[in-house]
Amino acid sequence: MTSLSKKLIGFEKIFTTLKENLINKNLSNSLIFYGNKGIGKSTLAYSLINNVFDEIYKENPSSNHTNLIYNNSHPSMRLLRKEYDDKTKKFKNNIIINQIRKLESFIYQFSIDGSPKFIIIDSSDDLNISSSNALLKILEEPKGDAYIILITHHLSKLLPTIRSRCIKFKFSNPTFDQFNEIILNKDESIDKNILKFLYDLSEGSPGLAIQLYSENFREIFDHLIEIFKEKKPLSSNILQLSDKVGMYSNDHFILFLSLIKFIIVNATKINLGIDIKKNFISGISNTLLEMSKYLDNQISQKILEYLNTYENDLFVYNLDKKIFVLNIFSPLSNRI
Repeated sequence: MTSLSKKLIGFEKIFTTLKENLINKNLSNSLIFYGNKGIGKSTLAYSLINNVFDEIYKENPSSNHTNLIYNNSHPSMRLLRKEYDDKTKKFKNNIIINQIRKLESFIYQFSIDGSPKFIIIDSSDDLNISSSNALLKILEEPKGDAYIILITHHLSKLLPTIRSRCIKFKFSNPTFDQFNEIILNKDESIDKNILKFLYDLSEGSPGLAIQLYSENFREIFDHLIEIFKEKKPLSSNILQLSDKVGMYSNDHFILFLSLIKFIIVNATKINLGIDIKKNFISGISNTLLEMSKYLDNQISQKILEYLNTYENDLFVYNLDKKIFVLNIFSPLSNRI
């Protein structure tokens, strides 16, 4: 998991609104932060909680609440996310019902200093139907000093009944200047042209860009471009790629699939006569324009249909990732 920044860049209006209403006890107990993955929703949640405790402990400068909050060890805070399974050595596919049930004792336990309690579910997209219904029961009977923040990258994935019981805050992608500041705050050594490429490839998501950079996904991107230009199923390039990404964790494999979708969607737009250059600030548009000559929309549609149909099953049933990759590129055998 990418380390969380303690510096909030952007979203000043949302932050101020939340902080003022929380301190004045005018804030709903159930909140939804929604927007693209990696743009700062969790960063704001932690910053908000830290600032609230700054107010509570302002007479006690020796308090180490900041470290406790960012280490997820503060007694008045809980973070819910997918648990790591020691048996399989992988993260579980979902946030399970027992994790939600454990929240009830935390919510109703006595707070020694009278401070509010906070729960962050990151991301609530990982709730299954059982854990969603268990959470719904908690939301239906809110406790005054307990605040639940649901982080979601896809608002539609939440049950309508959950959405209706929460105040929703939409997070927009940062500007390129904000993106630069966030990335350089993590690593000042990144080249300016790489920053532009990361901005385009991540569609403006700093969190996703940092992950792409740290995992050297530029190499994977270039490999995919060559595969689509080559247009040969079961080529040595495809076999080499399937061996490599077949060993990826689920999170890394999802990132890999996002690159395929990014390339195919933009190639499709180009072949439909849509000008994509205005959407990008790096030379990535030229790469996509050249590649689109080799990838027609019928093949693109078949690849996207395969992903839309079977991607969820891949993770639910723990299917073989290497075979999945080979199947993705099987439409390249069709000569149209």
